[in-house]
Amino acid sequence: MRTISKRDLLAAYLWAGAAVAAVAFSDSALLRVVLGAPVVFLVPGHTVLRAIGVSTTSALQHIVYAVGASLAVGIVGGFALNAAGFLTPLGWALWFWTVTAAAALVAAVRRDTPDLPAWPALARVRVWQGAVLMLAVLVATGAYAFAVRDEAAHREFKYTEFWLLPSASGERDRITVGIRSAETQTQRFDVEITLDGQPFAVFRSVAVVPGDTWAREIPVPAAAIRQRAEARLYRPQDNRLYRSVSTLVPRF
Repeated sequence: MRTISKRDLLAAYLWAGAAVAAVAFSDSALLRVVLGAPVVFLVPGHTVLRAIGVSTTSALQHIVYAVGASLAVGIVGGFALNAAGFLTPLGWALWFWTVTAAAALVAAVRRDTPDLPAWPALARVRVWQGAVLMLAVLVATGAYAFAVRDEAAHREFKYTEFWLLPSASGERDRITVGIRSAETQTQRFDVEITLDGQPFAVFRSVAVVPGDTWAREIPVPAAAIRQRAEARLYRPQDNRLYRSVSTLVPRF
């Protein structure tokens, strides 16, 4: 009786475990992609096919079935992880590892697990073909590295914050105005505050370094009705309105 090799099951289990380790202990996007892509698109489907005893007649057929089964595993995992509140990279890695490990164990203990189809002989690769392949890999890797660098430097959603609020200490006779800079270099701002449409306070050439916060508490006169305070932030170099905020001053 011919012995069926099941070393592929051990390899699948170890690969899925390596992907979990890469997600849990490394921030390298390249390492996560290299280890995680096969786990998402191939490895769990391969072990599931072996576990349920699906017999394929060719290597290409087995790969197509494995990709389809892996996508099904991913869809089920999306619902399960969402319900568990664990829809994170680590949650995904643990899900695929769990499915791979369980299917590999079932396939390993089954006595009637079908053998893998014969793989076609590798075609002979000439030197110039290998050189072209390596060049393509280097170009793709370089493009990915540049994309990661540009994404890290992209500042689409970073902006200078500006606020006007009642006093944080709860005092009714004060309002707080503040700036938090998200610029790339030190900037100077003009701050103009009005109270019920009348000029009330002005701060000229306020210098704020990137990442720093400037804030001031301003006393306001007592009033029996609610007053509306408005603050405008300007850039002195072009006198351009940069931000505008407002708040209601509590009654006394």
